[in-house]
Amino acid sequence: MRISTQMFYQRNVDSMQGHQSKLSQQNIHLSTQKRVIHGSDDAVAISTIQRLKQDVSVGEQYIKNGDAAESANSLEGISLSQVTNILQRVRELTVKAGNDTNSEDNRDVLATELEGLLDELVGVANTKDGNSQYIFSGYQVDTQPFQKNEFGTVDYHGDDGSKSYRVGPGVLVEGNDAGSTVFTKIAEGNGTFVSEGNLANTGSGVIDSASVIDQKAAKDFVEQDYTISISEPTPGADPEYSVYGLDDTAVTGNANVKVSSVDPTNATFPVGTVGSSADVVFTETAPLSGQFNVTIGGVATVPAVYDSTVVTTPAASFAINGISIEVDGIPATTDTYSMTNYVEPTVYKEGQSIEFNGIKTTIKGNVEHLDNFTLRQSGEKDIFSTIQYTIDLLRIPGEDGPAKAQRTMGLEMAHLQIDNAISNVTKVHTSVGSRTRTIVNQRESSLDFNLTNQKTLSGLEDLDMAAAISQFKLQMSQLEVSQQTFMQLQSLSLFKML
Repeated sequence: MRISTQMFYQRNVDSMQGHQSKLSQQNIHLSTQKRVIHGSDDAVAISTIQRLKQDVSVGEQYIKNGDAAESANSLEGISLSQVTNILQRVRELTVKAGNDTNSEDNRDVLATELEGLLDELVGVANTKDGNSQYIFSGYQVDTQPFQKNEFGTVDYHGDDGSKSYRVGPGVLVEGNDAGSTVFTKIAEGNGTFVSEGNLANTGSGVIDSASVIDQKAAKDFVEQDYTISISEPTPGADPEYSVYGLDDTAVTGNANVKVSSVDPTNATFPVGTVGSSADVVFTETAPLSGQFNVTIGGVATVPAVYDSTVVTTPAASFAINGISIEVDGIPATTDTYSMTNYVEPTVYKEGQSIEFNGIKTTIKGNVEHLDNFTLRQSGEKDIFSTIQYTIDLLRIPGEDGPAKAQRTMGLEMAHLQIDNAISNVTKVHTSVGSRTRTIVNQRESSLDFNLTNQKTLSGLEDLDMAAAISQFKLQMSQLEVSQQTFMQLQSLSLFKML
């Protein structure tokens, strides 16, 4: 076959370009130190390499998320330690306040320190992170969670949310606890009952925190509120106590109803015997009027109408036939509460146990005719209100029996609620520690996982540098030989043979 000069020339050019292309590719592999860069480098390995890179990227994101979550939990932990220290001091002052030898001036000094601690606690509850976001406001990170209103009480403006971080496959860790969890949802009293004395009491009697002594017997009764009423059957006679329960028999509204006082000596008293009951019923006077007729035992109270559209302090009071109740909130028409006699009049002996429906309590001190004590169901109360309540108790004037009794009972409940708050903060703090351990464990797992993947990835895509350099030099030599051969052949001519 005859080869033309043009074909000869093109073949040599193609050969040199091929060597140059291979040399260029090898240079890229050498500079990146990677064996596989494109799918054409290794069609089998490339899919595994891509999956491993994605897994490593996800693992690195888990680690970043964990770092952010750990930082958030660390800040919360520091804040919770501050809260605990403040509450421990509040507790110490509350215990000291219960000393009967305190003068009014001493109590005022204690109240002043409590005011400072309250302000300090509000400050910690409004802690911000490095991004100027509030850590205890739930999802509302740009809203100051705890603010004093025009009445001086502290309101919560956050929500119940908590930011979560994904720190591992299927592992979500919270980075914060909402302020409602830490500061506002604190059990009142002993967690079952709150013991209170009527502000109108004239004796020095003090009721303790009631307890359940028979769970089975109390099962159907523990969710009632109880009133222990003191009365003298005749003037000057030994005082007697009787016990009445108030149960929300059929209630769909949102009213709070409390028996404030009971006078079993009233001639028309409707629940004088054990087991007898009288219904407290609300009936709206007109649809959507917000005004309700109130009856007790089928008899209209005085006053007869409760206006739920008007907020009063203290709560609105209604009375008939020896029974007085206090109402606030908004009832629904036909809401019915049942008042039942559980203990008929029994001679009072100071310190004697009063037991009913599997529940036990004790009253100490001198009691007077128409003194009333209440055991109501424990609800939830924010710690700020408890501290303010303690301050207000310490500023109740007077050294007489009734004033001392109010302070003693109130301080006992405040003491219990502060203990509940400390326990709650400790529980939350423990949760923070648990979350931090989870973050650390997941970080170690992610690091190990990534290390394994990176080793596998290295084996698949990393270049054998010694072999690659040798191949590069060989390819370079081949290119040089090809170039030299081409130049030599190009210079050949028949004229040079003449």
